[in-house]
Amino acid sequence: MSDRRRSDDYKQVSGYIPLELALEFKSICARLDISQSDAMEEMIQEWISKTTGSGAKNKPPEVPNTIADLVRLNMTKLKRCGVKNLQALAEGEVLPTPGDFAIITSALGIPEQERMKIWQGTYKPSVYPNTKGVKVYRVSESVKVDECEYS
Repeated sequence: MSDRRRSDDYKQVSGYIPLELALEFKSICARLDISQSDAMEEMIQEWISKTTGSGAKNKPPEVPNTIADLVRLNMTKLKRCGVKNLQALAEGEVLPTPGDFAIITSALGIPEQERMKIWQGTYKPSVYPNTKGVKVYRVSESVKVDECEYS
């Protein structure tokens, strides 16, 4: 993980909010195992988009080509789904198990066609020619059990 304090790509932002709101924010971040910086970044992006209407107009959404792209673009949301090694997955240091891939794509609501493209972008078909599918394991009520055919 990069050190945001020393990175030229990050800048500290601060302000004062009511004590109860600050304590609730810190408590929720700790419970969800999300850094306060990640949560604030997500909220500020949403606020800027809502306030200026610039989110969809000026910056087209990035389309993930690999599982690393998908995880990197959705890190904050995925911290809640229970998949381990998210930072290593985002940096492409490790590859997810088929079960983790299924959990990630289910948690993000990725359509089947997109799942197949991302899977094939990561695991080139020539590398795993016998890959027939990915079993989606039930880990919570939001994840459905199904079979994904990728050939």
